[in-house]
Amino acid sequence: MTVSLSDFLGCLRLVEGELKAAADSALSAFDRITYSMLVDCLKSEDPAAVKEAIDQLVKEERAIAIPPLYLVAHAHPVPWVRQQASAGLQKLGDSVQIEKLTAGKDTLQAVKLLVEEYGHYKMS
Repeated sequence: MTVSLSDFLGCLRLVEGELKAAADSALSAFDRITYSMLVDCLKSEDPAAVKEAIDQLVKEERAIAIPPLYLVAHAHPVPWVRQQASAGLQKLGDSVQIEKLTAGKDTLQAVKLLVEEYGHYKMS
């Protein structure tokens, strides 16, 4: 699915709002700031900057990164960025479980389900 940048950014803002409470309650102040900065970087118009944020989210191995990475993998307007997010998501999450949760859902519904499943702090 290809969407406009403004539609993608609007959807990412919704994901940020859903995850904010979970991140605020479960992460230390430093981790919250870092996590927020990385998710914010996913909005960048610079594909290289988005790739760096994807790589860092994967490196941190926190399941809370699955919903925004899923959104980027399925809705980012730049195909190369979608590919990078898909590869990162494969490294970070249980592909079978993610597919099971998201099968037959539109992107926004799928992201909401992923937030319910992974929107809290836990190590992968």
